[in-house]
Amino acid sequence: MLLVLLFYICACSADEEADYSLAVDSLGELIPLERYYYGNLSAFADKMEAKLITIRRALSKMRPVLEAAEDKQERFVGNPLHAYSLLRHLHHDWPNWLDFVEESVGAEEIKHFRSLELLLPSRADIANAAFGLEQIRDMYGQTERDMAIGLLDGQQHNVQLTAMDCWSLGKHYFHLKSFVQASVWLGLAADRYNVSEEDIYAVQGFHRVELWQLQAGSLMRQSRNDDALAVIIGALEKLPFDMRLLSLRSRLENRWLVRPRLDYEEDPLPAVTEVQRGCRGEYPWKSTLHCRFSWRPSFYARLKVEEVLLDPYIVLYHDVVSGKEMELLKDYGRTNLTHDPLRSGLSAKHCALPESLPLVQSLHQRLWDMTGLSLNGSESWLITNYGIGGFLGLHKDYFDEIEEELQGDNRLFTIQIFLSNVSQGGYTVFPNLEVAVKPQAGTALVFYNLLDSLVGDTRTRHFGCPVIDGDKWIATKFLSAKEQTLRRRGQ
Repeated sequence: MLLVLLFYICACSADEEADYSLAVDSLGELIPLERYYYGNLSAFADKMEAKLITIRRALSKMRPVLEAAEDKQERFVGNPLHAYSLLRHLHHDWPNWLDFVEESVGAEEIKHFRSLELLLPSRADIANAAFGLEQIRDMYGQTERDMAIGLLDGQQHNVQLTAMDCWSLGKHYFHLKSFVQASVWLGLAADRYNVSEEDIYAVQGFHRVELWQLQAGSLMRQSRNDDALAVIIGALEKLPFDMRLLSLRSRLENRWLVRPRLDYEEDPLPAVTEVQRGCRGEYPWKSTLHCRFSWRPSFYARLKVEEVLLDPYIVLYHDVVSGKEMELLKDYGRTNLTHDPLRSGLSAKHCALPESLPLVQSLHQRLWDMTGLSLNGSESWLITNYGIGGFLGLHKDYFDEIEEELQGDNRLFTIQIFLSNVSQGGYTVFPNLEVAVKPQAGTALVFYNLLDSLVGDTRTRHFGCPVIDGDKWIATKFLSAKEQTLRRRGQ
């Protein structure tokens, strides 16, 4: 395990920031790292415990002698055997015990801890993950409390956020000056704070007084000074002599600072957008599923075709690629995924597939046989894997007039193949058409981007909904307008 992890270290430069949060596949790399750190800390604890056992055994042998000496000191030291033993013990044993206590424990484990620091998630990972959770909250109408207890879009998950998780999110939003969100997360952290774990919290830099100070500070910045005062008064009931809390209470009780509770009004909830309706599965489903046979010299098969819309033409071809082929495509992606913020924002990684791959050639022939669409002259396949709350904002696939002039072509069709199922979320939504397509492994989503005049069809602007639960992989290809006949299929 260590050799594998050290290999990853060698592959990273010292100043390179990790980007685990941008793809679920990358997040999977953290499991062996967590396992190794856990094992290393466990080995360290075993050595500490063995040392402690040795010390306690020695103390158990020293205690009866000390008790006997303290009971009758003169008689004890008057005995030459006791006297010699006491002299020898103080002269010889205690310096050795001092050396034993000062001796470093777990030096090898500590060395291993330090050697893997380059592989730990970065501050940017934490910020991206918080952003992903925020997208899930906003898109699916969640509250922070729902998310903290694992209730996501009406489904209860077997996970809850800890006090440390909520504390981290609260600090994140406080530093962003998003004080409303900060106060909510910090309040949840206070609710989950377990006094019996204070020693563990202290190691992690999590202290109750700092939590209360930050919670009160976030409320004060919303002019909710009476709520802030209530937090501090409640805190002083637990730590009545803490000078930091007493000082903050004094500030809040100043008559020039405190304002009536009526001055604070919560912002009304924004109206639900068409994109949100689609992501939440509120569009009426409109499609016709039928089977048909397709025959060409190189291809004969029974196709499962689901026509979602005829104008613009949106169709689903089911079972386009096999499970083995999907794994091969994802395996290539796993070793080549990179992050391009101009293409995928903060929530995904992607890579291009070389046209020379045998699987790509086979896929091109199959799609031509199935759809009659030529893949010649088209852009390379793009493999994408989404991260925490991964989404792709509302966008168009076609080029506008200036872009088309620069490119010398336009994108007549988009083919998007889902390479995985997604438990929750991750729909592809066309808000202008009230169409939402759920990811289904092996299914190809095909749609026109242009009108008959070859001008971009604004109705096909679409949105990749945040992934709530699951690992979303897709393969996308944009087909050249020059290479296609201008006849719409089905007409």
